Amino acid sequence: MPSPNQDPVATLKTALSLRAGSLLAFPAGVVLMAILERGWLSIGALAAAMLAVSLFERRRFGKALGIAIPSNAASVTTGLAVRFGLLTGLFVVTLGVLALFRDTALSRGLGWPDLAVIGLSAGGALLANALSARLAPVRAEPGQPGPKTASADSIILEGEIIDSDPR
Repeated sequence: MPSPNQDPVATLKTALSLRAGSLLAFPAGVVLMAILERGWLSIGALAAAMLAVSLFERRRFGKALGIAIPSNAASVTTGLAVRFGLLTGLFVVTLGVLALFRDTALSRGLGWPDLAVIGLSAGGALLANALSARLAPVRAEPGQPGPKTASADSIILEGEIIDSDPR
């Protein structure tokens, strides 16, 4: 938790920077796999790890807000397919650039380098997300008023809602 005398804007910037960094963990992992000339199975395993981290963070966030975030087989399959496609695209582009400068031969199986890159990517994303959550916690406190909403005839000036008729 941040101390009371710490600048809340700087804390929020740090938390958002950590979140952005966690998003880059898996693209960095796939670039490293292309450099190490790993195969398609490793990209699929990295996509599965990316999906697992996403589901874990989604559940943690939902628990902090006090809401259930549903997931079903169709959404998990779609998420895996999208992640695999994006990571494969980055892998192919990176491998294509590397092929301009050297011979490439992809691995045909999973090995310890694959597991190390997957573990580092997933661990880095989870660590960055955990640190971000500690810096800028999200809480749903019962009894607290939610965000004010403006009616259709209200005026909003610099974030303040000015109602035309007071309630």
